[in-house]
Amino acid sequence: MDSDEQDLHSRVLELTDTIVDLDIEITRLKDIIASKKWEATEFEQDYVLFLIKELRSKIYILEIDNEALRNSRDMFMNRNAELIKTVDSLKRKLKA
Repeated sequence: MDSDEQDLHSRVLELTDTIVDLDIEITRLKDIIASKKWEATEFEQDYVLFLIKELRSKIYILEIDNEALRNSRDMFMNRNAELIKTVDSLKRKLKA
């Protein structure tokens, strides 16, 4: 990779990080706005904001778990397909 490509790659990574950071900040601000849009005490609004943050955190963890389960499932499905092919091949050999 030449210098220009490295500079471009670095800039893209930097901008990607900025976009992720801004997305997180936008979500945080949307949550604050949502918690303030209804008539409630400051305590209730703070509690709603806390609850939103807690639920987002749980969703994030569940999404990670879900992805891991999908990957595991895919691995086992591929392994199962390989074993089925092996069994079919051995059955053909036994018949011959």
